[in-house]
Amino acid sequence: MALVDQYGKPLKAPVTQKESMGASVVGSRPAITDSIVTLGLNPADVGALMRSAAVGNSWDWQIFCEIIEERDLHYLGVLNTRKRSVAQLPMNVVDAGPSRMQRRHGDFVRDWLDKGIAQRAAFDILDAIAKGFSIHEIFWHNEAGNYWPERLVYRPQRWFEISYQDGETIWLRDDTRTSRPAIEGAVDEAAMRPLDPARTLVHRHPSWSGLTIRSGLTRAVAFNSLFKLFSNRDWGLFVQAYGVPLRIGKFDASSTADDRATLWRALTDVAGAGACMIPDRMQMTFVEPKNGAGSNDTHERRIKWLDEQTSKAVLGQTGTTDARHGTHAAAATHRLVQEDIERSDAALLAETLNSQLVKQMIDYSFGPPKDGHYPRINIGRPDEAPVEVIIDAVQKAGPQGFKVAAKDLYARLNLEPPEEGDDVVGIAVPPQPALPAKVTSPKQMAGEETPPHFPTPTSRDEQPAPEEQPEKLSLHAAVGRLVDRSVSRSPQIIEALTDHLAYEAATGLGAMTEAVREQMEQATSWEDMKRRLEDLKLPDEQFAKAMEQALLVSELAGEAQMLEEMKHA
Repeated sequence: MALVDQYGKPLKAPVTQKESMGASVVGSRPAITDSIVTLGLNPADVGALMRSAAVGNSWDWQIFCEIIEERDLHYLGVLNTRKRSVAQLPMNVVDAGPSRMQRRHGDFVRDWLDKGIAQRAAFDILDAIAKGFSIHEIFWHNEAGNYWPERLVYRPQRWFEISYQDGETIWLRDDTRTSRPAIEGAVDEAAMRPLDPARTLVHRHPSWSGLTIRSGLTRAVAFNSLFKLFSNRDWGLFVQAYGVPLRIGKFDASSTADDRATLWRALTDVAGAGACMIPDRMQMTFVEPKNGAGSNDTHERRIKWLDEQTSKAVLGQTGTTDARHGTHAAAATHRLVQEDIERSDAALLAETLNSQLVKQMIDYSFGPPKDGHYPRINIGRPDEAPVEVIIDAVQKAGPQGFKVAAKDLYARLNLEPPEEGDDVVGIAVPPQPALPAKVTSPKQMAGEETPPHFPTPTSRDEQPAPEEQPEKLSLHAAVGRLVDRSVSRSPQIIEALTDHLAYEAATGLGAMTEAVREQMEQATSWEDMKRRLEDLKLPDEQFAKAMEQALLVSELAGEAQMLEEMKHA
């Protein structure tokens, strides 16, 4: 099966490494440009450049785009922020399928990514955000069964032109060639050469819906940056006029011409301009600008407002560029907006790499896959929950049986598990079974009802009066005497004893439940689980002992209650 490009034309493997889109000393692709056309621009000139670019003559416009990035520092900053935030995102490869050949394809692309070629070129590829498109010349590593791009060289947009006939076809400027776009009724365009798909990486990055010939963020911020440069110039004139103290020299009627010349030299020698000389009886009034037009912060406020509009156009928000007090929640929302744009930019970049690099790498090295499926490069951060959310979930859901692999937590925290002999921080806390709270029933008082409450031991309960113990009693006798003495005096002791026995029983029952749960999780079938449960020896000693003590206490409590009733009969 013959290889074809995106236009359906036969595609040949690259065999030459000679530059085909580099600079030309004589011709339409000079390395050094004449930037005189961008000096002293006014809104009418910028409008003319934009109209000229929209009809297929973008040479001067592309130069203007470069100059704007150099002169408008805020636009340069936010644009580079957007480009670098995507260029540094992790790149990974997803195999086309589970077959051996598909895994081999994925490993081949993965090995190429590990060389860092795509990561280094990502920043320049994303120059299409500002100018609508970007071009890279591909230099292939030519080896049978091992074709991969070893260099991606950035080419300035001013060396290319977009066809005015369809608004999408990109030509290389070449004084010796003519080209015609693939549309009905098209005519030849002079000094243009088609791009070689095997040697060219074309990234289109639309900022709004429309043709490539009218795309690029610089078209949106051009007038904004131009007005900012005007305001910056006016601000400089304002500072020169009002920021430097003025010096006024006065002379009386008896002064000679030499006296006045001496006075003038003294005024100008102090600090250059900003001085004047008037007769002694003449008055000069300086009107200081107030809060209206000409105020000392008018230019600053205008420049800040223009910068905010540029931030909105490039980053979608202003919270990540202009810090303000008391706007933490708003800044978090603005960061989410920036992340949305980041994911969109990453998806467009990944699509360009997959369709124009990965596809050719696989086709040239292994041949086109029969099913048409290729491995894909994904760009972006993994969708991971914040560390605080994970820790909170483990703390709350862990006692309920929720389990997390320790290696996953170590990896999420960028930590390594301790090895034998390492000094460690932290201890393992054994799980404690939750005991039901002992709540007394509400008591009905006169006119009010007290809510349920936990009984509070009294000082008499906490410090019972000592009684003589003539001899060492058996457990049965000691418990019986304690019950007999406490039933009528301090029933809280009985409650405490009951709670203790409940705790012992719950601990023993928990140990048996955990043993059964562990066997059920390890079982592979119903028969395996049945065999495991039959062979299981439950640790029932603690539970049996607690039940024995509970029966003993209940029996003695009943006897003590009967004796108490007989005494009062």
